[in-house]
Amino acid sequence: MSEIIRDVAEMLDDLGMTTAAIRWKQVIESPDLSSYTFEQLMREVFTEQYIEAINKRTKGNLNNSKLTNKSAKIENLKSQNGRRYNDETVKQILRFGFVSSGLNVGIYGKTGAGKSYFTSALCYEACYQNYRCRYVDYCDLLDELISLANDNDKLKKYTKKLRQYSRFRILFIDDFCISRYSEQGIKCLYHLIKTRDELGFPTVFNSQHDPSEWGKTLSDDPECYGMLDGIRRRLTKGFTVQIVLE
Repeated sequence: MSEIIRDVAEMLDDLGMTTAAIRWKQVIESPDLSSYTFEQLMREVFTEQYIEAINKRTKGNLNNSKLTNKSAKIENLKSQNGRRYNDETVKQILRFGFVSSGLNVGIYGKTGAGKSYFTSALCYEACYQNYRCRYVDYCDLLDELISLANDNDKLKKYTKKLRQYSRFRILFIDDFCISRYSEQGIKCLYHLIKTRDELGFPTVFNSQHDPSEWGKTLSDDPECYGMLDGIRRRLTKGFTVQIVLE
C-alpha cells in the first residue's frame, strides 16, 4: 500500500469515518479501480458511511420522537387492501412541503381505518428526513398539561412543557378529540395550537370526528366556544386525508 493511500485511510479513520476508510482500501485494491470515474470512486468510498450515518441519525430522532409503532412505512400509504385514500393529496404530503409552509395535516376515518398507522408512518419518515418531532396521545398530552396547570407549585413546569410541545418542528397527535375536556383542558390545547400556528410549525393529527363536530366533541363546556372555534380554524389550515374502508 502506497504512502498516500495509507495517509488517506488514516485521515478518514481519524475523522471517525472508519467505514469509509475500510471501503477506501478495498476500492483502491480492486481490479475495477481503473474503470471508475472520479465521481464513481467517491460514491464507492462514501456510500456505506453515509447510509450508516443516516441510520444512526434516524434512530436518534425516533427515540426522541417517542414514536411507538416504528414498523409503519410510508410505502403502504396508498389505496390498497380494502383502504382507500385521496392518493394525490397523500403524495403531496409525502413531499413534506407542508413543513416549510407551516400547514397542518388532518387524517380522518372511522375506528379501524388505519389513522394511527398513517400518522406513525409519517412520523417515521419525518425522523428520517431529520425533523425534530414528537408523537403523543391526545389524552396523555392534555392530562399532562392540565396536571401541571392546576398546580400552583408547577406553573413554571407547565410553561416549560407548553413551550417544549410548541417548538417541536412537527407535533404528531394520535386520537385527537377522542375525549371531552373542561375549560382548563381546552385552554391548554388552545394555547398550544395558537403558539404553534404563530411559529409556523405544523401539527399532524388523526381523528374520527369531522371538524364540524368539534364544537361538541372537544368539550361540552359553553365557556369554551371561542377557544374551540380558534382551535378548529387553525388546525384545519392545511391538508386533509380521508381514509375509507371498502
